[in-house]
Amino acid sequence: MSIKNDLGTSIVLSTIILTSVLCVIVFTASSVANDAINAQIENAQFDQAKNVMLALDKLIKRVIYKPESSGQVKTSFWTTKPYFIKTGENLNVTVWNNGQKELEVTVPVNLVKIKGGPRTSVTLDKYLIGNEDLLLTDVSASIGRVRIYQSAGAWIALDYSRVRCINAGIMQYYNGTGCEPHNFIEITVVNMIFKDFEAQEQASFTVKNKGSIPIQKEISKGGNFIISVQKLGVDETRTLGQLGGNPDYRTFINLAVVNIEISILGET
Repeated sequence: MSIKNDLGTSIVLSTIILTSVLCVIVFTASSVANDAINAQIENAQFDQAKNVMLALDKLIKRVIYKPESSGQVKTSFWTTKPYFIKTGENLNVTVWNNGQKELEVTVPVNLVKIKGGPRTSVTLDKYLIGNEDLLLTDVSASIGRVRIYQSAGAWIALDYSRVRCINAGIMQYYNGTGCEPHNFIEITVVNMIFKDFEAQEQASFTVKNKGSIPIQKEISKGGNFIISVQKLGVDETRTLGQLGGNPDYRTFINLAVVNIEISILGET
């Protein structure tokens, strides 16, 4: 009887141990599978966030030259998180002529960011739109920038903290006695303003053009003036001659600070 009892007990213990091992294996496999599925979901959401940020950039560009125009970009924040960042830094635009400050404008550097889920990563920091240049002289260059990068998580950032400066050519203006040729320089600066922030699982970015502040300045002839753009210790400059202008002519500078208001509104 003792041998039979020991054998029965051994079988029961073996069954319990085998069952426990199988449970651990099943639980581990299930956990690994869940992690893999969650990682796929988070990466898919991050890819969606890239498209949302690109669409937001496209919308801002569409309303820049249309005062009081607006639009929306619908999105969802399931595994991603949006942020409105006021960096406390400034973008400065200055026009210097023979050592004298002719014109100066300052706007804050504000960023729209989206952070990916904890399992999302970016293998290569890069700009999806734009580059590191601050002063743009090509009318086709994007004044907005969309960048993805890794910093304690995967991030997408949108900013408009750079300046478009275009030589619109030589134009004739009546000076009271006759027509006189003038250089015509157009400078565009975007002031990104944050308003409502209601980040929910279903939400929309809303963008409104709140109007622009026009600033006009005439520079006397004979001045190969300098346009300077500064941000975070970086300074980029162009002279009138580098822009293709003629220093022997007077110059009209039309500078516009365009106020773009951005909100996130939740959807019920």
